[in-house]
Amino acid sequence: MAQWALQFTPCVSIDDANEALLLEVQSSLRLWGGKEKLCQRLTLGWHAFGWSAPDTIQMACGPTPRAALWVALCMPPSTPSHPDATLHLLPVDVIKEGQPHIELLQRMGIRTIGQLNALPRGGLNRRFGKSLLQALDSAYGRTPDLRVWIRSPEFFRQERELPARADNTTLIEQAAGYIFQECEAWLMARQLGVNIIELTLHHDNPPPTIVRLGFASPARQHQRFARLLSERLTRIQSRHAIPRPVYRITLDASSVTSLPHRTVDFLGGGRDTEQALHELIERLEARLGESQVHGLDIHDEHRPEKASTASRELFPANPLAVGPSRDAHRPSWLLATPLLLALQDHRPSYHGPLQLLSGPERIEAGWWDDTPNGATQRDYFVAKTRHEALLWVFRTPAYDWYLHGFFS
Repeated sequence: MAQWALQFTPCVSIDDANEALLLEVQSSLRLWGGKEKLCQRLTLGWHAFGWSAPDTIQMACGPTPRAALWVALCMPPSTPSHPDATLHLLPVDVIKEGQPHIELLQRMGIRTIGQLNALPRGGLNRRFGKSLLQALDSAYGRTPDLRVWIRSPEFFRQERELPARADNTTLIEQAAGYIFQECEAWLMARQLGVNIIELTLHHDNPPPTIVRLGFASPARQHQRFARLLSERLTRIQSRHAIPRPVYRITLDASSVTSLPHRTVDFLGGGRDTEQALHELIERLEARLGESQVHGLDIHDEHRPEKASTASRELFPANPLAVGPSRDAHRPSWLLATPLLLALQDHRPSYHGPLQLLSGPERIEAGWWDDTPNGATQRDYFVAKTRHEALLWVFRTPAYDWYLHGFFS
């Protein structure tokens, strides 16, 4: 919980004695839209982790850490989860340093912190000791309430036991979902994005199963992690690649890169479209395999089959660096080897005679190559089938016709 809370403020402290978490949020309230909205986001986070207020989580606000802690400790279950109660109305028995003196305070008629704070300081110090007076001063802000802030780890690694041994993906995805939220909080706190996540599925006897989640762009949203994991587990389960039931999962996120927070897109749409493209690529890789999804390297070459080659770089730095033919009307789907077409009524035929719509476009190149058959001389046409499909065909000097590509 403490690591998760670092996404809201870098000042997070753990109070082990009271099983409490203290967040200094004054400097970040404007970022989150004010105290009420921040408390709402915290409440949603607790619910996502499986904790619900007021049964297991109780939140309170105060001017100092000790004041907020005292308010939270004495709140009844029916109280709203984020009150900003007045400190002097709280009962004195909430003060840990005053527990040995509760009976004496009650005989004196001291029931609230306000009544205790109104007593003369010299008498308080002589009768109850310095610790009680120091607690009051730190709660009211008269002296510093020093806390040790936790630090975010350099690398994220988290384990989680499954509630039962799982031979299906449901329990695995549920357990991973909690870790994904913790990972997202860690990434936000450090302004990082993750490139690769490795999820280790532990079995009883065989070696553990490693599930590798690779992202098309640095990611930090737990929903994005969960969608990709679901796709990958579905593919793994279809191949029966999980040999035994899983009892524990481990998540490693060591491949990270800087990913600062972005401002909201004023014009709208541009970044959302880019994000959607990255997520589509990730899902295709998860379903089809990473080797089946690739980008294109564009070359300054007239011959269509040599104008581009497959590349693992999905987003080239200069995607429009095409040669002289970049303005030509070319299909995006080319056959690896052109298909020889038969002639019907002196016209090329592909499931029937083709109707030539435009052309010819002469491509004559490759004489500079030392490879055999490097030279090319073709006349290209856009043709239409009787089913209204558009094809890219060419004619050789020997008047042979070939199908080379399809238009979408």
